Amino acid sequence: MDRWSSGRVGLLGDAAFSSSPLSGQGTGLALVGAYLLAGELATAEWDPQVGFAGYERRMRSFVEANQEIGRWHARSLDVHGPDAAPSPDQWPVDLIDRAINGVELPDYAGAPDSGLPAGP
Repeated sequence: MDRWSSGRVGLLGDAAFSSSPLSGQGTGLALVGAYLLAGELATAEWDPQVGFAGYERRMRSFVEANQEIGRWHARSLDVHGPDAAPSPDQWPVDLIDRAINGVELPDYAGAPDSGLPAGP
């Protein structure tokens, strides 16, 4: 999807990210997305346009890397014969790193209505 929101409606999890079951990241993406969506909306003082933009900015690259992992895995299953499984030297290490570590989870303590006191 080009955008995960319209007006005051935002999408999350499989509805937004549509990662393949072959990525193994559906639940992880949903949990990270929920955390970032709530934090970005709170930081934006519940302005949906600003909150959704922050959410998409933080999540987009992470989601795209995980979607590509699913596509890569599916392509790897199309190989037949003795070389069916890709060897470790064929793994897309940079892509795997982005899919695992490609998002920063900010500390939203002190954001409006977070219920947490502001940091030191």
